[in-house]
Amino acid sequence: MKRITFIILLFLCFEVDSFAQKIGGFGGELSVLGAKVNYRDWVSKKTGFEFFGGVSAELDDVKPNDFEAGFKFLHALIYTRTDRTYFGIVGKYKWVNLPDENARTSLPVPGFIIGKEWYSKRVHRKGFAIELGYQFGSKEYSILSPENHSYIGKDTFNEFPLILNIRYSFYSKR
Repeated sequence: MKRITFIILLFLCFEVDSFAQKIGGFGGELSVLGAKVNYRDWVSKKTGFEFFGGVSAELDDVKPNDFEAGFKFLHALIYTRTDRTYFGIVGKYKWVNLPDENARTSLPVPGFIIGKEWYSKRVHRKGFAIELGYQFGSKEYSILSPENHSYIGKDTFNEFPLILNIRYSFYSKR
């Protein structure tokens, strides 16, 4: 009985629209400190999700040598046939090569975004989006001596909090 109640609550919360424009597609995304490839799928006119992965950098070390992968859950506030305004939550996992020699760490980074996406409704469907948001992630890691690999101290890695993404996608209707 609990499972059926949970499933009914999910359907009521997400309002799956059967006559909405259902589109999905691949694209690229440039952010302040990185570049990613992604797959975005709008399962209804108000609900969508995205998977992404790519390289990024830190403010201390601007070399793009860190990998990140994550997920976005999106909900549209305003929908028209040519554009969509949405907000969402972001969850990503980041593998960081720190500027200290032989220092690596990994951490989960949650956040939230608000975005605007414009569509081209011709034969080849394209989308252009701008996203702003905030993310937070921090991890304390140990520093080892490069000579004898003994423990020297601790330092803290803080994820850059601003999300500023520019994306371009190629969509197809389902």
